[in-house]
Amino acid sequence: MVTCSSAFANDNMAPSNAEPKVQWGMSMGLNRYTEQKMQLLGTEIGAHVRLKRLEMLPNWQLEADVMLGRQKYTSTATGDLNGVLNVETRWRALTPVYSTGSGQEGLSAGLGLHTLWNDLRGTTTTGHAGYERQATQLWLPVRWTSAEAWELEGGLLLRGTHTSRLSQANNGNADIRNTQKSGAYVQASTSLKLDDGTRLLPFVRFTSLGDSDTVRSGAQYWVEPHSQRWQIGAVLNF
Repeated sequence: MVTCSSAFANDNMAPSNAEPKVQWGMSMGLNRYTEQKMQLLGTEIGAHVRLKRLEMLPNWQLEADVMLGRQKYTSTATGDLNGVLNVETRWRALTPVYSTGSGQEGLSAGLGLHTLWNDLRGTTTTGHAGYERQATQLWLPVRWTSAEAWELEGGLLLRGTHTSRLSQANNGNADIRNTQKSGAYVQASTSLKLDDGTRLLPFVRFTSLGDSDTVRSGAQYWVEPHSQRWQIGAVLNF
């Protein structure tokens, strides 16, 4: 919040062609995460910010997304659990690599850092205890923007870690950290200008992660299995 306040303060002093531009947005959507034997499904809300034309990085666009959801956990092996809290963040820095117009129009690429936190603590309908899960992932995103009308973005996973706090479910288990090295996502969105000057951006996003490495905890071996995530919603930019 401090950074954004400073950016607005500088708007009054800097020439118009050098003004940083801050774009805020709020979103609502549906999030569905699946593995072979379980799924998490629920609505989520989000806050989004894009920052352009910084004095130190005039050609870069910095972005941040924070999504908060309440989901239902269902599993063929361990039962159901309602009210699972899900927090996802995405941080990206993108720069043009092939411009077809002004600003970010054309092809951009950069780096992205994503985090995820699931609070599965509680007892399922079949008496199984849950635990917290945390993920941190480094991505290589590439985006094509066309005349501020639509965006198509894809990303490849460079490296990720997934922490499962198994000790919260069973004192006999140690917490584990798996490494993920394969994954990709694709997101498509369009921009609709509303009468009041704001823009509505419907989007659909699909993420797929491959099996992680195998880690031992106690007498068992644990792997974070292949997973898929669909997110559908709309961002209101103002």
